[in-house]
Amino acid sequence: FESIVSFMQGASWGLVIIGAYLFFTLFYSFGLIIALIGGFFGASIGLFMVIFFEMAHIKQEMHKEKIKHTALLEQMVELLKSK
Repeated sequence: FESIVSFMQGASWGLVIIGAYLFFTLFYSFGLIIALIGGFFGASIGLFMVIFFEMAHIKQEMHKEKIKHTALLEQMVELLKSK
């Protein structure tokens, strides 16, 4: 699952670049300011996906840490029970 999330993060950054370039070139004929605004909106789709997959990665890391902490707490409980 971790490799899929990492791959999708990279693909999302690619979508940011492609979207910004595509919308910028599409709206450049209307003027530079309109093209910059269009580029921002084109990039925002990919940026949303980057944030989504980054949150998934963070949740996955939190889950791994919780598993480690649970194991440590169980060891501590066993140690305290044996005394």
